[in-house]
Amino acid sequence: MTSFIDKLHDASLATVAFDWKARTCSFNFSGAPQSLEPFSVIFGNVTKLVVPASYPWGSSISVLEFRDKGEGLYELAMQSGDTIVIVAPNISFKADGSATA
Repeated sequence: MTSFIDKLHDASLATVAFDWKARTCSFNFSGAPQSLEPFSVIFGNVTKLVVPASYPWGSSISVLEFRDKGEGLYELAMQSGDTIVIVAPNISFKADGSATA
């Protein structure tokens, strides 16, 4: 598992941007306890994106847990109780203008 995954617990999700034509999805964070600077997690060749916002545990913009389920399946469990699902073979982290796979 990549090292940026550890930065996602308690990170504040600011926006989710999906580029339909390019099939890329960017999750943009305003910061996290381990990284106070804004950063992004970018998924490439996205085939599935599910973004519920029903807030079963109450309103929250913070990440509870990021799960790499294998074979390009990722889950972003939010502290609101919602789970965002992404299916994509490519993932990278971007902070301060640099991206890493």
